[in-house]
Amino acid sequence: MPGPRQRVDPPGGGGGGPQRGLEPTLSPRFVAYIRDFLLDKGLAPDPLFLACGIEALRCDESDRPLPAIQVVNLLEQAASYSGDPCLGLHMAQRYHYESASLLILAVLAAPSVAEGIRCLCHYDRYVDTAIETGFDFDKSLAEFSFRLIVPEGVAVSQMNEYLLGFLVQALNTATRRPVPVSEVWFRHSDARNAGILEDFFNAPVHFSRPENKLVFDRTYLQERFYTSHTMLYEILVNAMKTYFVSEKSGNGFVDILCREVIRCGGDETATLEKIAERLAISPRTLRRRLADEGYSFQEVKNLAREKRAKYYLSRTTMPLAEIAFELGYSELSAFSRAFRSWVGQTPQTYREHAIAARYQ
Repeated sequence: MPGPRQRVDPPGGGGGGPQRGLEPTLSPRFVAYIRDFLLDKGLAPDPLFLACGIEALRCDESDRPLPAIQVVNLLEQAASYSGDPCLGLHMAQRYHYESASLLILAVLAAPSVAEGIRCLCHYDRYVDTAIETGFDFDKSLAEFSFRLIVPEGVAVSQMNEYLLGFLVQALNTATRRPVPVSEVWFRHSDARNAGILEDFFNAPVHFSRPENKLVFDRTYLQERFYTSHTMLYEILVNAMKTYFVSEKSGNGFVDILCREVIRCGGDETATLEKIAERLAISPRTLRRRLADEGYSFQEVKNLAREKRAKYYLSRTTMPLAEIAFELGYSELSAFSRAFRSWVGQTPQTYREHAIAARYQ
């Protein structure tokens, strides 16, 4: 049996100072994508990477994931460094597919638009823990949405525009047909690229919206991918399925479960069977892995809420009532009682201590 489990707190948790164990991260492949774009423009990437504290050579998928805030800042700095205020979109348009990640290769090998987006949403949760994706294919207009988990006040326009721009560019390439976009939403308020973005998406673009979202004609979901490769798709999906939920992946299994519980939303929705289905493993395997880690499923559910609560309290200015709602509590008092049972402090006290620790 395993020894006593060790708790890993998110930024601002436990000992007071920021810890990276649960900080939202992005794939190191983003470094390669930015590098390629700068090299194409005849710019040396090393000075920029050095100024941002990033090692240019550590961009392999097996390298340690990077804190999301560091990658987002790198994109914003790259826009200034290159003199290109629309760098995010331009980087998406000039993406080097020979530098693509394992996930992107799998997406492009999928049989159709619908299967490609499903693959992206299912496996990106392991690759980019700072990106929460979702889709709704049941309406007359299909929707793909995402949200970046970064502290409030961080400039995210380049990353938001890159991610939606890349999805559309990749779909255009794979189907040989422009995505029939109806409208585009961005969470950021910076609308200086509005005209260029509307020309690219060929649709109205709105800013300061609740989420980043692409709305398009549902019939497009059935479009075949001319990049489809059945054998390659099966190999890549099986490889990701085996690797990302294995002990070798570097993704702590309990951390993976915590993220899935949060993504499921309400406590009633996050059943063991539902989480197992989302991870593409059997409930029996999930129970065995939990036993190996020394956790019960209910303990994981409580830990998931605790981790996300700590992140919101230490890294955002979200009102307590809003945090409670995000975590599935209908009343602030219920959230406060639960949080106190987890850490021995009220949410407000924890927030004050976390903020004070950052400025010591």
